[in-house]
Amino acid sequence: MKVPDLIITKNDIYNALLAENPGKMRRRMMPPRSPFLMELLIDRNAYQFYLALSIGILLKNNQYINVMKQDMLKSEVSYLKAQINPHFLFNTLNSLYALALVKSDDTPNAILKLSSIMRYVVTESSQEKVALKSELNYITDYIDLQKLRLTKNTNIDYKINGNVNQQKIAPLLFIPIIENCFKYGINQTERVVIKIHITVSGNEILLETYNKKSAKNINELEKTETGIINTQKRLDILYLNNYNLQITDTLDDYKVQLKINLK
Repeated sequence: MKVPDLIITKNDIYNALLAENPGKMRRRMMPPRSPFLMELLIDRNAYQFYLALSIGILLKNNQYINVMKQDMLKSEVSYLKAQINPHFLFNTLNSLYALALVKSDDTPNAILKLSSIMRYVVTESSQEKVALKSELNYITDYIDLQKLRLTKNTNIDYKINGNVNQQKIAPLLFIPIIENCFKYGINQTERVVIKIHITVSGNEILLETYNKKSAKNINELEKTETGIINTQKRLDILYLNNYNLQITDTLDDYKVQLKINLK
């Protein structure tokens, strides 16, 4: 007998046993099934229950994540608005100081304008949305206040077109852009034009500003960049995919077009 004839493999044993009792061997070789898995495979109601439970858990987790995201967005918006308000206050106080120095008769009216503006900033601007009419009144007061400190060399082309009804808007979005016009565009010794046009059409609002770069104070121009960055961040948070911001910044001119769908 040759040596290879004495070698018996596992396959030989399995085949021999399988030929003797095929049913029993197949049951032994199959891995045991989990009772939970068997319940799911056999009981249709149990399968639907566990499927619904799993979906419910996923939805609850997703809802929790969305709530966390909304809280973070609200916190960031509040932070950005907090950066805007002191900046505006300092500029306005500078305007009042300039009027007081020359003992202008317009000083009392300027103080009333400032009071109205600060009341709006402190009370209404803390809301997520405000009446568009209130926001436009605030902008008008701000521009009127700026006019009081300007000479005849500066021509302010300010217009509001369209119908203002019940529209709502996030507060303090336009003011950093409008502030820029006065920071960049004013030079008391040169004739300049500042354009600020606001057009309301249904639920769309368009802000268009234009000014020449007449200011000589570089520090003020650096502050302006911060205001625009903050505005863009707020727009991304509050009106993502519902706004269009175009800025034309050349050596001599600065132009902004901002359109927002208020829905």
